[in-house]
Amino acid sequence: MEINLARRKKLRRLEKELGIKFTHLELLNQALIHTSYAKSNQKEILPHNEKLEFLGDAVLNLVTAEYLFHQYPCLNEGELSQLRSKIVSQESLSQYAHKIKLEEYILLGKNQEEIRSQPALLANAYEAIIGAVYLDKGLADTRGFIFNLFTSIMKRIEQIKDFKSWLQEYVQSFYKTLPQYKVIKEIGPEHKKRFKVEVRVKEKILGEGWGTSKKKAEMMAARSIWKNFTKIVQ
Repeated sequence: MEINLARRKKLRRLEKELGIKFTHLELLNQALIHTSYAKSNQKEILPHNEKLEFLGDAVLNLVTAEYLFHQYPCLNEGELSQLRSKIVSQESLSQYAHKIKLEEYILLGKNQEEIRSQPALLANAYEAIIGAVYLDKGLADTRGFIFNLFTSIMKRIEQIKDFKSWLQEYVQSFYKTLPQYKVIKEIGPEHKKRFKVEVRVKEKILGEGWGTSKKKAEMMAARSIWKNFTKIVQ
């Protein structure tokens, strides 16, 4: 498919949003061609993005699995799989795609405008872009591209303020139980006491925290786990 000047300029703007410059711009263009657009074109047979999506999904899962394998050695296979699925979920990919207004660059068939902002379409298009980056730049550069995506996802997640609620959801998801908090130290006079709390899961200490009340100490203990968790994708 020949890329006209207007489309080329638009794709160059997208490159700036993605933080990567393609050697073969047609790969990026193909990543943004929905099947409905390819099928509706009567003038020529157009490549669409499904094969690039297939490739990008595989590369994304490989890079994520490799990274988590090295950065989180204490987790078992099932826990690693769950963590990977949370990081590269359709929700995460689609929200990042929407943030850079990826829907504005996707070519759709006639009467398909209602699907332009659907999470599945946006996530699939982003996976197709990853496949395009891999073909254009190779695995090393694709790793960097994906790690930038991780950072963006984690910045969004870091808006979480209630670390105890986050930890409870996290522990229930991975361990099918609840975290247990225990005061292990108290210092200072009664009117100015400070507490040290540890949080355990199945007798394993996951974190500790200090606070001027038991509640605040519990929150800080949960926060300490969150800080270690975010290091995975930094």
